[in-house]
Amino acid sequence: MRVLGILGAHQRHGITAQLLAATLAALPADVQRETIFLADYQITPDTGQANPVLDKLEQQLQASDIWIMATPTYWGSISGLMKNFLDCMRPRMVRMTKKADTLPGQFKNKHYLSLTTCFISSLENFFVGITDDTFRVIDRALTGAGLIKISELVGTGTWGQHQPTTKQLARCRVLGYKIAQRQVKDDATLKRYLQLLGMVATMSLVTMGLQQLIFKLFTGPTFWLAYISFVVIFYVLLASLLHYFTFLRHRRR
Repeated sequence: MRVLGILGAHQRHGITAQLLAATLAALPADVQRETIFLADYQITPDTGQANPVLDKLEQQLQASDIWIMATPTYWGSISGLMKNFLDCMRPRMVRMTKKADTLPGQFKNKHYLSLTTCFISSLENFFVGITDDTFRVIDRALTGAGLIKISELVGTGTWGQHQPTTKQLARCRVLGYKIAQRQVKDDATLKRYLQLLGMVATMSLVTMGLQQLIFKLFTGPTFWLAYISFVVIFYVLLASLLHYFTFLRHRRR
């Protein structure tokens, strides 16, 4: 396995770089690792002429199984270095149809992680979501290119910070473990269906239990009362669960 760290920060040894280095250091000894410091390269778009910089970067991307996209969050999104890299590599990451549809290119089925840092606190980031767009941009670019996401990490409260905290380093070690245990392909479809079955079965059981409480208040429940109460209770449970998994659980801290 080969892991490539892509550092889109202006400081070679800043907090973002240190978190990236800690994640790479947490990998098993037999994993090959390399870091690209984007500030070292004069990255320009393809213009029909030779572009040795993009050629070299493309070779490094192709030779790696997993990419770690590391960028600080500036003005609520990725750094200019990372944005320029993704923009200039776009024609090599995806292919376009005659109808302008974007399809995965040569990097399809590789894996990636996202890593970012920001000045604000963990609690403020949870409510404001200042790093959300950073991850959305990276996800949009890489999933469009056919890559599969493993995980992500946010380093908050970095204002005036010169070294990662113990908690941040511990999370880097967890990321390193996830990289080592990652699936070769996104073959978790059966697992997702089983999880869905378990979720539906649990909500149905809870719904029927609540119905029994309602029926105690009414003598001789009719078919329509049973039907309407089931739909309403099930809908409320489902909406609450979806809200939790799509908003609260995935809020970055």
